[in-house]
Amino acid sequence: MGDLPEMPQGITLLSYDCLDSTNSEALRLIASGEASDGVVIFADRQTAGRGRRDASWESPAGNLYLTLITKVFDQRQAGQLAFVASLAIRDAVINHLDDTTTISCKWPNDLLLNGQKLSGILIEAVNEFYVVGIGVNLVGVPTSISDKAISLADTGVSVGPGELLVAVVSEFQHWNNIWKDVGFSALRDAWLASAHGIDKPIVARFPDGSEDQGIFLGIDGMGALVLERGNGSTRKIAAGEIFFAD
Repeated sequence: MGDLPEMPQGITLLSYDCLDSTNSEALRLIASGEASDGVVIFADRQTAGRGRRDASWESPAGNLYLTLITKVFDQRQAGQLAFVASLAIRDAVINHLDDTTTISCKWPNDLLLNGQKLSGILIEAVNEFYVVGIGVNLVGVPTSISDKAISLADTGVSVGPGELLVAVVSEFQHWNNIWKDVGFSALRDAWLASAHGIDKPIVARFPDGSEDQGIFLGIDGMGALVLERGNGSTRKIAAGEIFFAD
């Protein structure tokens, strides 16, 4: 791995040519007592990258793979960390885009470019630490979702992993400070301004395999998705996966 740009103040960077998974390395650091708030793990490639629900994530060289180790000020609101990360990725990427491309946030923790998946987030908790794994498709996409994913290179954008790493970490610090100082309302407003599919029909699938459907109205003051059913009732969804009609 080549020379990396200087990291923001308060960040300790651990850089690797190859790891099984940056999240897995973060969990090992926590288990060994070597973790601290502000550690960032960065790998050129992963051999066993992981997504949500233990899905494998192909991780060839050239894309961005990183994990931030952090603590939250209120563990009851820890789920809002996904919005901190989403906004950080959005703002890090948006400076490289032109008027022909659109980046949007898909609940609960994906970033879409022109409606296709550009980035994913995997958050895991151990003791007082939260592990925030981020992958961004810079030059290629996993073959398993090639019909639903996109890379920055597909739109003619060329940016190196090291450059985007610094931008993502800097923006994460920015939004994390806003969250701590102002509260979730500021994040909610910013996220809704870039939300994908507001007022569109969706199918929501829950961890137990059950489903519900209706209109995606947005998110509430805690970050839960608000679903309007066909009978006019609303349901708040704290965890799940949503699907939009093609």
